[in-house]
Amino acid sequence: MYKLKLLFEKLFPKSKSAARIEFLKKVFDFIKRCGVEGNYLEFGVYRGGTFSEAFNIVKTKKMDSVRFFAFDSFQGLPDISGIDKESNQFSKGEYSASLELFKSNIKKAGVDSNRVRIVPGWFKDTLTSRAKKELGIKAAAVVWIDCDLYESTVPVLEFVTDLLVDGSVIVFDDWFLFKGNPDRGEQRAFREWLVKHPEIKVSEFHKYFWHGNSFIVHK
Repeated sequence: MYKLKLLFEKLFPKSKSAARIEFLKKVFDFIKRCGVEGNYLEFGVYRGGTFSEAFNIVKTKKMDSVRFFAFDSFQGLPDISGIDKESNQFSKGEYSASLELFKSNIKKAGVDSNRVRIVPGWFKDTLTSRAKKELGIKAAAVVWIDCDLYESTVPVLEFVTDLLVDGSVIVFDDWFLFKGNPDRGEQRAFREWLVKHPEIKVSEFHKYFWHGNSFIVHK
């Protein structure tokens, strides 16, 4: 299914981009109209396509207080371990794109670097309480999770737990990978996280393209 995803995106890149832009417009319409305060955090930014689209939509909507945070190893996927290894869909280093390429792409897309903080490194090393303080992140209005793997999604959800506010939107780019199996990938990590944090409730928001899903947070 992973290789099918790559093939489809290669054959129909504009279709995916158009669907993602329309989806992001809905997300930020909701955030703006409902007065949800916070920043945009993206985990797994790859070459910067989604990140740039989000920035330019926010710019168009004149949401000037939103800051943007990009988290990525910039080395592709980590070692495949645990339950992720059972599927044989992924390998270490896939989806690799350099930090320099990311910076170049978002600059070409008109992203204002003064509103962006980039955090390179493996999530297990970078997603810490100390990092939140140093980055000055107090609230997340939109969290975009493009991690593919269960093992990568778990630390992301723990990192954002105390940053979420009532009305935050969490987007899972790879929700329907692993043939949509709820015991794999992002779906499993999300379910376990909700059990661990019963104070957090969610409502399903919008799906996008064939692989993405999103949820509104209530707390």
